[in-house]
Amino acid sequence: MIRLDFTQESVVIVCETCRVWHGFAFDKLEAWERAAAHEARTHPESEQARKAFASARASAAGTP
Repeated sequence: MIRLDFTQESVVIVCETCRVWHGFAFDKLEAWERAAAHEARTHPESEQARKAFASARASAAGTP
């Protein structure tokens, strides 16, 4: 499972499955994109981050 930790300036991406992989982004969409890429490479059986990225991308585009 991947979670995002937000600050006022950035987002830290934490893979709780690996416990060794962390990422960094400046906004939510970029964070989910990086998380989805990690998930696809390392945990292809999981879809949590890829679904969250698709939802964030749709929201950013103004699509419900």
